[in-house]
Amino acid sequence: MKSHVVERFKFEAAHAVVIDGKPEEIHGHTFRLEVTVEGPLRNSYVIDFLQLRAIVEEIIKKLDHRNLNALFENPTTENVALWIASEVEKRLPEGIRLHRLRLWEGDENGVEFEF
Repeated sequence: MKSHVVERFKFEAAHAVVIDGKPEEIHGHTFRLEVTVEGPLRNSYVIDFLQLRAIVEEIIKKLDHRNLNALFENPTTENVALWIASEVEKRLPEGIRLHRLRLWEGDENGVEFEF
């Protein structure tokens, strides 16, 4: 039996996405992130919430209160989410895998990837 563990985070960042070759005006968002990992129950849990939180917080501290254009060629929410996913996958313990990642740009707009 596989189980899922979900943690939620938020961070503040600015970006100017390039659409049809033209950059938007730089603007900021409160990004909301939801990370779901999957794995077998071992000793009655999948992964300690604090361990997962530490993994993700290490990653998002690189984004928090930053201009995302300094970090990404085109900092769309999709590109940022895929980068976060890649970084999370590198750090997960053996036997635990990333199942889903959702990144919300503000309250209304978001992307979701399932792995």
